[in-house]
Amino acid sequence: MPDAGGRERLPPAACSPAGPGVQYRMRRCSIPVPAAGAPARYPKRYRPGVQAVDIRQLECFIAVAEEGHVGRAALRLHMTQPPLTRRINRLEREVGVRLFRRTPAGMELTEPGAVFLDRAYRIVRLSEDAVERTRLAEAGQVGQLVVGYFGSTIFEAVPRLLRGFLQAHPEITLTLERAPKDVQADAVRDGRMHAGFSRSYRDEPGLKVRCIQREPLFAAVPAGHPLLAQGEVRVADLRDERMVLFPAAPRPSFADEVSQLCKQAGFAVRAVREAEDAVTALAYVAAGGLCTVVPRSATTIALPGLRYLPLADGPLLELSCLHRAGEPSPMLRAFLRHLDSWSAAAR
Repeated sequence: MPDAGGRERLPPAACSPAGPGVQYRMRRCSIPVPAAGAPARYPKRYRPGVQAVDIRQLECFIAVAEEGHVGRAALRLHMTQPPLTRRINRLEREVGVRLFRRTPAGMELTEPGAVFLDRAYRIVRLSEDAVERTRLAEAGQVGQLVVGYFGSTIFEAVPRLLRGFLQAHPEITLTLERAPKDVQADAVRDGRMHAGFSRSYRDEPGLKVRCIQREPLFAAVPAGHPLLAQGEVRVADLRDERMVLFPAAPRPSFADEVSQLCKQAGFAVRAVREAEDAVTALAYVAAGGLCTVVPRSATTIALPGLRYLPLADGPLLELSCLHRAGEPSPMLRAFLRHLDSWSAAAR
C-alpha cells in the first residue's frame, strides 16, 4: 500500500533509512520527452536539475552529438544501441529540453542541444582534470609549496635548489616568505609553512633539521682596503677593523657567531653598527669605513666599492632546512627527496 509520499510500503526490514522495521520501494515515474517547441511539464514530485545528470550520460551525449548517429556512437562507446537510446531519452527528460532532432539520417543537435554540448565538454574536461590532479597530488606532483627563508640563505643555494624542484614538478607553485627562525618554526609546526631555510636552528619538538650545505666565510671590505693586498685574511687580521654585524634580531644569530669567532682569535669584535640583514651590512661596507663577515653565498651581491676576501681560518657555516617530523605530505616528501639528492650532489 502506498504511503503519503507515493512510495510502496514493503514488509518490515531489519534496517531502513526511514527507521527500523520500514522498507520502501520507489514507484516508477514515466516522464515523456517533451515535443519540439512544447513546454515541459513534470509531476510535482519531479523537477529537472543538473544534479540528476552524471558524467557517463554526458559522455554518451557527446558521442551521439559528434557521430550524429546512435548506432555509430554505440560502437564508439562499446555498448549496444538500445541502452544508449535510453540514456539519451533519460538525459532529455532530466534536462527538460529536447537536445536532438530525430531524422531519417540520424541525430541532429537542436539549438539548446548545441549549448548543452559546449557545457558538457567543459564538465567532462573538468572531471578528467579533477581526477588527474588528485592523482598528481597523491604523488606529490601538484600543490602549493610554502617555503620560509631568512637572511643570506636566499642568495645562492636555496634558489638553485628550488629551481630544480620546480622544473621537475611544473604543476607545483611556490610561495616564498621571509621570516626569522622562530617564526619559521611556529609556521612549520602549525602547517602554515612546509619548510624553512636558515642557519643554526635550535632543537624544536615536532620539527626536524637537515643540513644541506656547509660554506666558507669571507671578509667583506671596501675597495682600496690594505687587506686586499694579502689575497686572503685570517680572523686575527680583523682585530683593528670597525665592523658591522647582522642580523640585529632575533638573537642568538650570525652576529653572535662572528663575535664568538673573534673572541676565539683573542680579541673582542669592534661592532660599531648592527644591520637588519646581509644586504644592508654590505651596503655599509661599500659606503666605506666598515668591514663585515659573510657566508660565501652572500658574495653573489656585487655593489660598487665592495670587495671580498676568503677568511682562511674561518669555520664552515651550515645551511639547514627545517620541516615537520613524522610522516610528511606527498608534496613535502617529494621536496625532501629532491633536497637530499641536491645536497648529496653539492658536496
